[in-house]
Amino acid sequence: MAVKTAQDVLSRAGLAGHSEYEDVALMTDSAGFYCFRRYPPDSPLAQIVTADGRPAVRCYLAFIIDTPSASTSRVLLRAWFARRWRAARIFSSTRDPYEVEPGNPDGPTGDSAALLERTRLPVDLDHMDDSFVYDRGEDIFIAEDGTIVTPVQMLDDIYLKHCRTLDLRFRIRWNLGSAARWFIRHAVWSTQDIAMWTLLNLYDVELTSKDEIRNPFKKYKPTDFRRVTESDARSHFFGFQSSKKSLFTNLMAVSVASVVAYWKLPHSGLLRAIYNNTALSTAALVFAFLLADTIVPLLLIRTVCGLSRFRDAVMFVFRKVHV
Repeated sequence: MAVKTAQDVLSRAGLAGHSEYEDVALMTDSAGFYCFRRYPPDSPLAQIVTADGRPAVRCYLAFIIDTPSASTSRVLLRAWFARRWRAARIFSSTRDPYEVEPGNPDGPTGDSAALLERTRLPVDLDHMDDSFVYDRGEDIFIAEDGTIVTPVQMLDDIYLKHCRTLDLRFRIRWNLGSAARWFIRHAVWSTQDIAMWTLLNLYDVELTSKDEIRNPFKKYKPTDFRRVTESDARSHFFGFQSSKKSLFTNLMAVSVASVVAYWKLPHSGLLRAIYNNTALSTAALVFAFLLADTIVPLLLIRTVCGLSRFRDAVMFVFRKVHV
C-alpha cells in the first residue's frame, strides 16, 4: 500500500529488526521519521560517552518523502552530527552554543568533553537531490541508477557517506574548498564595501535615498546614486572646477597615474613631446583630472552595482559533498 503519512513511512521502512537505529520518532511536519545511529566503534566519536556510559554523540538520520501524494516523489535524507544534550542544531555566533549545562545527565564526562574538543567532526549532509525517489504507483524506492532499494539501504548509504567525511583526504579537499569560498566571499564583500566608502566619502556622490536603512543584500542600480554640488565656492584645478572633497582625491589619482606613466611607459614619441612642452603637459594634466573626476566615480558605481548582485550568492553557498 502506498505511503501517505509519517506513520506509513515508518511502517514501510521496516526498522523493527535493525537495533542499530535508536530512538526512532515520527516527523510532525512531514511524511517521514528520524532516528539515531552510533558512530563506528573504531571512531574516536564512539568513545565520547555520558556518565552512565551512553554515547553522548550520535548520527541523526532523517527519512522524508517529499510530496507523498505525487506519483513520483523525492526521498530526502539527512545525516547530522548530533549531541545528546542538544535536541537540534544551533546556529549561533557565540563561542560555544553547545555548552553542557552542569548536572545534565545527557552531557559527556569531563574526559569525553576534552576528547570532543580535539576530535575532527563529520560534515552534516542534507541529501536534497534526486538520488532516491519513491514510486507511489508501484510502492517502491528507486535509486539513481534505476535499481530498487529498501529504506534501510538508503539510510545505510547516507550514514556511511556521513562517516566517510571523517577521512583525512576528504577533510583536506573540504578545507581547501572552504578556504577558496571564504576568499571569494570576503573579496566580494570587502571590495564592494571599499568602493562604496570611497564613492560616498571621497567623491561628490550620494545615495538617492539618504534615509534608507542600508540593506547588506540590496542590489544597487546606477540610478541609486547621484552627483551633488557644493553650495559654497568650489576649488579650481587649472580652471576646472571641483569640490573641496573631490579635489584631493582627483589630485592623488592624477599623481599616481603620472608617476606610473613616467616609470613604466617609454620616454619617446607622444610622451616625450608632452614631457618637453609646458602647454601639452598642462593639457594632459587637465584631461587626466577630468577623467579622474568623471570616469573613476562611474567605475566605482558600476563596481558597487555589479558586486551587489553576488553578495547573497557568495554568502549562502550550498556545497555538494562527494565522498
